[in-house]
Amino acid sequence: MNITRVSDFFSINCLYKTRRKLSDIRLVDFPDVFQPKASDHGWYNLWQEKEYFKAKKSSNKYFTMILPPPNITGTLHLGHALTTTIQDVIARWHRMKGDPVVWIPGLDHAGIATQTIVEKYLNKTKGIKRDDISKEEFLSYVWDWNHEKGSRINSQLKELGASLDWSKEHFTMSKKHSVAVTEAFVILNERNMLYREKDMINWSPSLRSGISDIEVEYLRLCEKTDIEVPGYKKKVTFGQIVEVAYKLKYSDEEIIIATTRPETICGDVAIAVNPNHTLYSRYIGQHVKHPLKDIFIPVIADDSVSLDFGTGAMKVTPAHDPVDYRIAKKHNLEVVNVIGEDGFMTEAAKPFQGLPRFLARDKIISELSQRGFLKTIKDHEMMVPRCTRTGDVIEYILREQWFLKCESMAKRAMEAVRNGSLKIDPSFHEDVWFSWLGNIRDWCVSRQLWWGHRIPAYRCNFENNSTWLAARSEEEALLLAKKLYGNTVQVEQDSDVLDTWFSSALLPFSSIGWPSQAVDFHKCYPLSLMVTGHDILFFWIARMTMLGLELTEQLPFKEVLLHGILCDTQGKKMSKSCGNVISPESVINGISLNNLNSLVKDSHNLGILSSSEVKRTISVNGKMFPNGILDCGADALRFTLCSHNIKNSIIFFDVDQCRTNKFFCNKILQACRYTLLMTNDDPIEIPKELSSLDRWILSRLSFMVDSVNEALTQKLFNKATSAIKQFIHYEFCDYFLEGTKVGFQSERSDLILAHRFALVKSLEVSLKILAPFTPFLSDEFYIKMARKLPDFSNYNSLMEASYPTYNELQEYRDLNLEERMKNVIEVILKIRSLLTGLSKKLSFEVHIVTDSPKEFDVYSEHINVINAVSRTQNIKIIPSSNYVRMKNSIYDEATNTCSIFLVVEDEEVLEDLKNKLRKRRLRLEKKVQSAMEIKSV
Repeated sequence: MNITRVSDFFSINCLYKTRRKLSDIRLVDFPDVFQPKASDHGWYNLWQEKEYFKAKKSSNKYFTMILPPPNITGTLHLGHALTTTIQDVIARWHRMKGDPVVWIPGLDHAGIATQTIVEKYLNKTKGIKRDDISKEEFLSYVWDWNHEKGSRINSQLKELGASLDWSKEHFTMSKKHSVAVTEAFVILNERNMLYREKDMINWSPSLRSGISDIEVEYLRLCEKTDIEVPGYKKKVTFGQIVEVAYKLKYSDEEIIIATTRPETICGDVAIAVNPNHTLYSRYIGQHVKHPLKDIFIPVIADDSVSLDFGTGAMKVTPAHDPVDYRIAKKHNLEVVNVIGEDGFMTEAAKPFQGLPRFLARDKIISELSQRGFLKTIKDHEMMVPRCTRTGDVIEYILREQWFLKCESMAKRAMEAVRNGSLKIDPSFHEDVWFSWLGNIRDWCVSRQLWWGHRIPAYRCNFENNSTWLAARSEEEALLLAKKLYGNTVQVEQDSDVLDTWFSSALLPFSSIGWPSQAVDFHKCYPLSLMVTGHDILFFWIARMTMLGLELTEQLPFKEVLLHGILCDTQGKKMSKSCGNVISPESVINGISLNNLNSLVKDSHNLGILSSSEVKRTISVNGKMFPNGILDCGADALRFTLCSHNIKNSIIFFDVDQCRTNKFFCNKILQACRYTLLMTNDDPIEIPKELSSLDRWILSRLSFMVDSVNEALTQKLFNKATSAIKQFIHYEFCDYFLEGTKVGFQSERSDLILAHRFALVKSLEVSLKILAPFTPFLSDEFYIKMARKLPDFSNYNSLMEASYPTYNELQEYRDLNLEERMKNVIEVILKIRSLLTGLSKKLSFEVHIVTDSPKEFDVYSEHINVINAVSRTQNIKIIPSSNYVRMKNSIYDEATNTCSIFLVVEDEEVLEDLKNKLRKRRLRLEKKVQSAMEIKSV
């Protein structure tokens, strides 16, 4: 039926509304608007009840992944949601492809982070400090914290739809995992890969523990800056360099040194100068007077001293600087410790003993000034090392610790990447891999905490001697010690605990049974894929690789997918210190600004956030979410996270994109409603002939399915979601559905059958394709549609379904038709653009003018689609040879051979339209220019 009059167009809408009224019973399960909470309700429980997350017994190897275990320090943030969503999409896709999937959940005890936050909690809520209670009492509080936070984290994972096999859940402080940790330590010790030695480590005085490099962040200062430091009522000044004179023995001459750490001067044991220094090299071998002690210290030559830093001479303080310590070892210098593990000055720092280090700094500067040795104090660029957990300024101290030899393990890990056995995706991270592992230092695995795996090493005391051995228990240690040193020997376990990263590095094999190696161990190990953020490539991925190769003689995984760091729209990493952390449930369920700020205050009351962090977070919330956050649902959040190029180093997250994708979910709902209105309960026969519109949408469906599978194979989630959205939102909903309204209004049974077939087929496949990305919505809509459409398969959930493949749909692919329809779409877009802002009540016409006979036929064939999608009936298709342009018109080119003319009778309206088009074109040109400038940079 060819409709050319506006009255006919309105009759279609009237018919559509009438049909809706008559068919309301078919829409009883479908709301008018997408409601995320209604879609999410109950599905996760069903998935668990049906045991979809458990891999069926298989003779084949399982597709295995492990979820990077969240720390039990609090709740999940959007960074966790990103990792979880990526892995869940992969897991669901593989299940629907028929692969047996084992995806392992777990929690990390996070030694330093958890101990720190529980200490803050106890101090804030109960007025208790760690030193006020026994170790056992403190650990009981930590276990209570663990149970509460662990339960909350698991609830969050379920709310996200994470299809984890909960029967395989692990905890890195469980007895089972403790057995693996102990076994690993003992084996490494037996292989002579562990040693105990005094060395320079990162030390947090407020924690009174050594910390790993990843727990240290460097604050860059360009000038004098006051910083909050735990334990100090007033802020402490940094960003200054002090010049001090050291007078030569038997001379009035002096050497000027520059230091940013005058509090360590009492520990100076030498002055080091570069042998090529034009001024100071002549003093090498002489001695200078210590400015604060009645002693003389030597001037030594060392080519590691920079000629450009400070004055070119440097004080050597071996106990408090890694570089100085290496120089001291090289020159056999004394090591004098003047700052204790508690951050207070030691006896060696008299007369400043007992003072906090930064208060001592001020007094030392004052004393130097009084003695005439202080030359200048100037602003100076510097990097201040701070503990990420406490905000404390790191000290470098010498302490006896356990170290793991890493050089040989690092070589094997590098070779695995070099020979292709281990794939790192994206590959540009390989440079970091080789750089870190090629310059690796031995790993300090000792931590001075109460919470963690106690090191399974025992001091053996016998006949005024002492040595160490590793054992699986105190009984085993004593038995072994007696064999070696006699029956009078006594054993005492090391009070330190192991670095959390040590226990976490075992997870690929410890979480699936090692060291016992259960029945399915070899089917699950190595893992098929490891997914995590690129920021822990060295601290976790590399260490898992090294220990996996060493302890199992296999790589722990075949492939590593590294995603970027989630940042806000300004490019700032989401963190407590920035105040821009967003929880997944705030996006899923929505939250008002008042409630958002109330959560912040609650965290402060529990000791989790400091006063400054609360102030900063409330300020950021007001700027980012002045109206709160709209409830978007888990599906919209998941789809948004996947729509980013996760392989970029930085991922910019904008909550508004979630809101947009909620509208996309609503678009899918409306497509379901339309499908039900245009069909009945009868099975749909395969049509003998399809219209070009139906053939086109099925061809595009085939292309979309192929594109999504290819994108998922390459882990390009943004390309997968883009292909899905392009098809469902634009091609299916905007063009196809609108284009079929005329056919459904006609009396042509063959056309109605063809439309119904293409409509149902496209929607059925689309909901399956969406299932890994939007599992709640897909199950909710698909199962409800299946109750009324026999052509939908009868599943309890799409987790029982097979994922669509190109092979199933390739018969519909028609490239020539797609090319023709591409021109139709271009025409529609140009018409829409020209009509923007034009009232439909005004008198106007649209002329499609082409000099191509083929295009003329295509536009004529699809005039109903053009009318419907353009939402106007005043359209004429005219060969260019017969066209005379009217004065009161504006035009735009649709293709090389086709132009669109908009004819408007009212000259004033026409002029207004021209102005709007000019402004729009200028805006677009500016955007293009801006994009080009950014690209060139």
